[in-house]
Amino acid sequence: MRSSIQKTTISKSSILKSSTPWEYKPYRQTCANQKKPLLYKTPAGVKLIFMFLFSAGVFISSAIFLPVAVLFLIVLSVNTGILPWRLLKGSAPLLVLCAGIFVLKTIEFSPLSINTGGLIEGSFFCLRMVISFAIGALLFATTTMTEIQKFLSFLEKVPGLQKFSINLLLPLMLGFIPRFFAIWEDTELAWISRGGKNSPVKYITLIPPVISALMEKAAETAEALESRGYNI
Repeated sequence: MRSSIQKTTISKSSILKSSTPWEYKPYRQTCANQKKPLLYKTPAGVKLIFMFLFSAGVFISSAIFLPVAVLFLIVLSVNTGILPWRLLKGSAPLLVLCAGIFVLKTIEFSPLSINTGGLIEGSFFCLRMVISFAIGALLFATTTMTEIQKFLSFLEKVPGLQKFSINLLLPLMLGFIPRFFAIWEDTELAWISRGGKNSPVKYITLIPPVISALMEKAAETAEALESRGYNI
């Protein structure tokens, strides 16, 4: 009886652990002659700027660029030592959102028919979202928040940029994404502990409390900033 409970606990915890993306993965050298991968050696500022430019390029470029972007991501992740499909761990909420957008673009309800143009457009939009998610996951897997903070502190010293509070606003924006997945993980754990199963009903049930928790966190952050004299 105890062994079966232990097995269930291990399996549930391993599922939740594997669903948490966008966390730093320290490079572990396996032999003396092994060189550190390029992304780990690249300065945080260069990676951050590249992520924004790459994501913007994915959305504004033509569909011909997308296979090249996917191939480039695969090469980067393999070079870093991260399996490409692991970059999409925890992307279930994003995939549900993409699926909803895809259905809305593809199906016309009056009269009921399939919009071929919408089907193609929806497919490309979902692929663009997935690529942007993966490049962000790759950045956070090879860069610590401390490294990003140091770059932003340096950037804020550039004349004309002080008034934008980059060192404050950008970490808040970047920190939202890991925070979202942490809240999702806690909510999913509560769902599993109450006997919930992995089905479409799970996502419909979990999204409202996750949004509510995010709004509460945002309100707490705003109050903390106000109490420290920030007027943003």
